[in-house]
Amino acid sequence: MNLKELRTLFSDMQKNGMTAMLCDTAVPFYDVGVSCGRPNDVGDIPPEMMMMPGMLTMGLVVFMTRARGDSMEGVGIHSGDLLMLENTQHYRSHDIVLASIDGEEMLKSYYIDEEGRHWLVASNDNYEPLQLTEEMNVKFCGRLVWHLAQPRETTRNLHKAVTRYLSKQTDATHTLTYDEVTGALRKVGPQVTAGRHWLGPCRVLMDCEYVPKDGYESFCELVHKTLPSHPHLPSAKELQRMAVMCFSKPFLKWTDRDAPVHGRYYKPYYHAGAAMLDSLPITLL
Repeated sequence: MNLKELRTLFSDMQKNGMTAMLCDTAVPFYDVGVSCGRPNDVGDIPPEMMMMPGMLTMGLVVFMTRARGDSMEGVGIHSGDLLMLENTQHYRSHDIVLASIDGEEMLKSYYIDEEGRHWLVASNDNYEPLQLTEEMNVKFCGRLVWHLAQPRETTRNLHKAVTRYLSKQTDATHTLTYDEVTGALRKVGPQVTAGRHWLGPCRVLMDCEYVPKDGYESFCELVHKTLPSHPHLPSAKELQRMAVMCFSKPFLKWTDRDAPVHGRYYKPYYHAGAAMLDSLPITLL
């Protein structure tokens, strides 16, 4: 029976209780909580022993602990969940690992990107990936074998988290140029079918701090200068009139539910803003 088949069996056992498995193997249990958020120094605490089914340990050298924090919720690991980890010297990209960084321990997904860089990646967008460097004292202490609360979910999207993080680092030092902004306006122009729909691109440029807050006049002057023959040029008075409810907030906080217009009336505003954002070499945080 392979690992995938064992996980399926274990999932079925969970639904019907653990009584179908004979708990005949003693496993060390560290009841201190492994951090899934900020690092936590577990320290040299002697373990208790927990009896587990030998079918789950598969003859491996394993130990048990609890998760703590919320950074691995994206793969179904929640604070308080019981975890079984293998004490091994062999780790592969996408393994969920217990790692010690400069003496502090954390549970994260291990990832090697296409450039050969090594990362520890959370499964919660509120936590940034951590790149492992030669200056760090890095030690891997265990690889997740079983998540005893529920079947483990996929870690395939690790590259997206790393790419998003690297993009933010680039964006943080990038200042938009006039050519970049006017080029984006030209791309967005054909999608705008009413002057008031320019509110989306206007809000994006305010969020990027290219246009001052409440700088509707400045934005309209920019559009008029860039697209003088556009059939639906914006009016500062009209944009300001529509800038209420979520339309007065940063673009990433816009929602149909909290907008002054809804459904098919909301979409042109949002789509124009999204097109503007996609056309700029920057990511809003």
